[in-house]
Amino acid sequence: MREELILHHYEGSPYSEKIRLLLGYKGLDWRSVGIAPMLPKPDLMTLTHGYRRAPVLQIGADVYCDSALIGATIERLHASPALAGGARGASAGLLSHWVDQDLFWRAVRYVMGLRAEQIPQSMLDDRQQMHPQMRFERATLAADLPQVAAQLRPVLALLDAALAEDDFFGGALPAPGDFGLYHPLWFLNNVGGVAALAPEAVHLRAWMARMAAFGKGNATPMTAAEAIDVALRAAPAALAPHSVEAGLAPGGQVEVMPLGYPREAVRGRLVRLDENGVSVALDSAATGLVHIHFPRLGYHVQAAAE
Repeated sequence: MREELILHHYEGSPYSEKIRLLLGYKGLDWRSVGIAPMLPKPDLMTLTHGYRRAPVLQIGADVYCDSALIGATIERLHASPALAGGARGASAGLLSHWVDQDLFWRAVRYVMGLRAEQIPQSMLDDRQQMHPQMRFERATLAADLPQVAAQLRPVLALLDAALAEDDFFGGALPAPGDFGLYHPLWFLNNVGGVAALAPEAVHLRAWMARMAAFGKGNATPMTAAEAIDVALRAAPAALAPHSVEAGLAPGGQVEVMPLGYPREAVRGRLVRLDENGVSVALDSAATGLVHIHFPRLGYHVQAAAE
């Protein structure tokens, strides 16, 4: 019997929407733990030992961070219905990675620029602390809006053209990258951005409708305390100690942090490190022994003092 999929997320999170939609495509039952959209997040960070971003997937005492790894984990455990693979799937995956690095932030700044006067100051302060290199002042967001819109229009037109002959970026079937492409456009569309910026993008809007029709699976609420108790009563899945990188030996202390988020390091004992991911072990009275898993792409891993 498989352990439950427990998703820690909040409703307005684009990356959480990506995973909710994948759960819908797979027709899965899952447990829903609501988290706050900004700090403090004491329950989540108790479980993750310091990682704060949404979403987080928990399976017993295994905790998966970052939507890229969460999506790959769901696909590994639930291969049916199939997702597109091969060359088309790889191309969609590369496009999705670019989306995370570029298009996502343009969409965020467009939405925040439109709503600059309505965003709570506490939210702006929180995002500024997360991203000290960016400017989240109301005046700056509003002033940047025309330039951001000008950058989004040609990108949306290109995405529309790419869908002229196929239902999905993966071809006849959605690829994992389709879900990665969907979430910033979903966020943009929450303020009518796709229609306003690309009124002629009929293929793109039809694709968004096909994606949205997958639904979000069958969610049952769970409290954060219940989820932490699940971790405490479980044991992480066995992993063979392994590392492919010099200077980072299994059993040693490491710090893992998402690139661009230097204040979110998780420190633990390295269990496994390969080309696709990194897993660290942590133990506390609250959670017991847990394994925290991260993708390798997009994360900095370094040895930490014992």
